[in-house]
Amino acid sequence: MSLRLTTLGGCQLQDEAGQTIAAPYLSLVLLAYLYSSETQVARRSAAQLIWAGNPDAASTNLRSALRRLSQAIGENRVPVIEADGAYLTLNHQALTCDLEFETAEISADNLNLCSDAVAKVFLPLEGRTSAQLSIWVKDVRQRHVALLRQQFLKAADNPEKVARSDLRRAAVLLLEHDPGDEEIRRRISVSEGQDQQRVAAQPREAQQIMAPPPSGDLWTVPRIALLPPDTAVSAQKAGSVANALIEDLTIGLCASRAVSVVAPYTSERIRSSRDKAAILERHKITYVLDTQRTEDALFVQLVFLPTDEIIWATRFKLDPGEIAGQRQTITDAVQTSLVRQLHSTQTMALDVSSQPEAYVSFLRGLQDLSHMSLPSIRRARRHFKASLEIDRNFASSLAGLSRTFSMEWILTARGDQDLLQQAVRLADQAVNHNGQSAGAFKEVGVSHLFMGRIDESLEALEKAETLSPHYADVLFSHADSLVHASKPADALRKVLNSIELNPLPPDPYFWAAAGACYFLGEFAQALEFIGRMRDSKPADRLAAACWAMLGDAAKARTYRLRVLRNNPDFDLERWVAVLPHKEKWQTEMYREGLVKAGF
Repeated sequence: MSLRLTTLGGCQLQDEAGQTIAAPYLSLVLLAYLYSSETQVARRSAAQLIWAGNPDAASTNLRSALRRLSQAIGENRVPVIEADGAYLTLNHQALTCDLEFETAEISADNLNLCSDAVAKVFLPLEGRTSAQLSIWVKDVRQRHVALLRQQFLKAADNPEKVARSDLRRAAVLLLEHDPGDEEIRRRISVSEGQDQQRVAAQPREAQQIMAPPPSGDLWTVPRIALLPPDTAVSAQKAGSVANALIEDLTIGLCASRAVSVVAPYTSERIRSSRDKAAILERHKITYVLDTQRTEDALFVQLVFLPTDEIIWATRFKLDPGEIAGQRQTITDAVQTSLVRQLHSTQTMALDVSSQPEAYVSFLRGLQDLSHMSLPSIRRARRHFKASLEIDRNFASSLAGLSRTFSMEWILTARGDQDLLQQAVRLADQAVNHNGQSAGAFKEVGVSHLFMGRIDESLEALEKAETLSPHYADVLFSHADSLVHASKPADALRKVLNSIELNPLPPDPYFWAAAGACYFLGEFAQALEFIGRMRDSKPADRLAAACWAMLGDAAKARTYRLRVLRNNPDFDLERWVAVLPHKEKWQTEMYREGLVKAGF
């Protein structure tokens, strides 16, 4: 009867029944260290490794950890650690560990064990500092990569004994760790039937981007995460052309020496996270290829993560009877477009590598902007300013800073012209520093809109959409200006397109859709869009007007009181006077709804 220690993808101790034992975390790290060491370890060495930050108390902490581990396991069990004064020894009869693969023979059968170890990561909470514990953890991870490489090379010599998908997975993990490993790239190319003729047949842009990078630094080599729409389990059950496409693209892009493909296990974790700044900072991701499957179509979009811009997107019509045959056609088309886009954005990628902290701060600001409240907007402003302290000419952060002033103008509803003037000034600066930035032109359009310059707003937003036709935020902002330009039907079509491009959109998308519906007389539909907002308080004025126009005075009153509770200084006539509308009927229609609501 023995306990089981898990160190890959987490750290926990389980009994024979699979129940987790509530032992202190650092006592489990100690068990992992003893298991990995294979021989007895000096108590002093173990204590200084795990409690290096507090050397005076290290020995005391070790004794406490041993006592608490023993209590958690139970006094009736055989001790898992034998302590004889100066040394600690692991009792291998009382404990098994998921690191046993380290002593497995080099064979094709053990390839997946090593792949799992590298993918899941040994003690994932550790290894992020220069402390002794982190150094040891990183050494173990490096050992796992070396073992995987040995297993892969052995398996590649006997490809008939191993599944091709297993070889692919191992190769991607190895190339993610070391994009410059030419031996691995050559072996997987041979196993996939690739050769120099195929590379030579690529477009000229593809040949250029396949040139070796100046160094192997993770920031220097752009990294791309390929996100399938299905989990591995659901894909296996139903079969998935999108997942098969991602698998083909992963191997195809491994032929490029200037781009590093993130392993599928990492990509799944990225899909589940909304913290784009943390993804950029921790995984050094530059591009994300996202795929979405509907009944009869596959939608693919490439996102430049540092600025969260969709730089390319396309849709493939799927024929249920011909999906297998379409797979290679779609793969070739996507790969060719990908390589061209990677080549065209090389300058931006290199800029990220030179000052990643500026982009991380920018993304943190962008995330705060997705919450429409004054505290969130002011937090975003601090992040954008922090980014500009690193690079004062960073157009994306100048544009983001401009947006904070426009949004504050909307939320306070006081008609403060100073806020709009600052927004216009910063947006103009962003365009001056980067005349190809769709985000910069977007903020020029937004700031001019609220200044009442509707034609100038539409001109700037059309320019932004020309520069980046798949950038969802640009389409949403263009839609919002079309609402104010007295074109609510055009606005609704465009904002629905932006929601399709960004299936988990921030609240302003739904707010803009609701505004378009209001001016189309679709008040119930407007309320439905408001109901999809995570925080609908900013749209309370519009909700009150909708309920009033529907004849529900009680609900209109409820929302009017919410508006006045959050903004007691709200003045109807002052607000209506500064709201920009191209045609007077819009202003009167909005005023009618608010008056009926009791404002």
